[in-house]
Amino acid sequence: MNSREILIAFTGGGSVPLGNVWRITAKKTDFYIDPLGDAGLAHLSVHGPNEDNPGAHRFHIKVDRRAAAEAQSRGDFVAHSVFRKGHPYDGQRVAPGAYRVARIRWTWDLQRPRYRNAAPVTHPLPEITPNRFGARLSKELEPNQAADVDLVVSYGEPHWPEGPGSLRDNARLGPLENEAGMFLTATSFRRSQMVRPAPTGLVPRLPRPGEEPARLLCAGPGDDGAMDMYWFVEAITSRELLEASREEIETS
Repeated sequence: MNSREILIAFTGGGSVPLGNVWRITAKKTDFYIDPLGDAGLAHLSVHGPNEDNPGAHRFHIKVDRRAAAEAQSRGDFVAHSVFRKGHPYDGQRVAPGAYRVARIRWTWDLQRPRYRNAAPVTHPLPEITPNRFGARLSKELEPNQAADVDLVVSYGEPHWPEGPGSLRDNARLGPLENEAGMFLTATSFRRSQMVRPAPTGLVPRLPRPGEEPARLLCAGPGDDGAMDMYWFVEAITSRELLEASREEIETS
């Protein structure tokens, strides 16, 4: 594949993306991972070795503070604890020279009829071009399942979680290659949220009876901190809970 960019959407049995559409880009010696549209306030950067940092790579999360402030002024809920210079981390080492840097998760709740009106994205979808590959996770999830995409960067050759199994299951997206000789692979999985839960405290509760559902992108490090991957979870929560959290933040 000669693509320099991969787009991934979850449709959960339908045709409309539920949760954000994600973009993975190879640019010079780096890779970038971010959601499209108004949710693109933060991005994950994978910086490969270059003239300024020979022999070293860096992974970090950074928030566009101006865009975050604009989103807040529009009434969007935005809360984060990322420092101005970003949040560096080491990633989850899965093999010599290979690191799982992120997991993008779409939860089963996005496709449930009671929440489906809150789940779709509203921004225009990008066009597929010769340098851009698009993938749609279209299979409907079973109760309490999640659609995961694991992102792994490696040196010298692509690294695929599950080895030949991911090829047999047609779960591979990519690879992308940067100018530092690094590869990025994206592998899709369907996992039980009960068996493989998101990090502790990352995803808020679902709406209670009578509350209005709202879509929320949750992001944070794994339970092992800097030695873990970074999680991005597309989830459903309560608008009332978000408003209460906003008021608490503004008065603290």
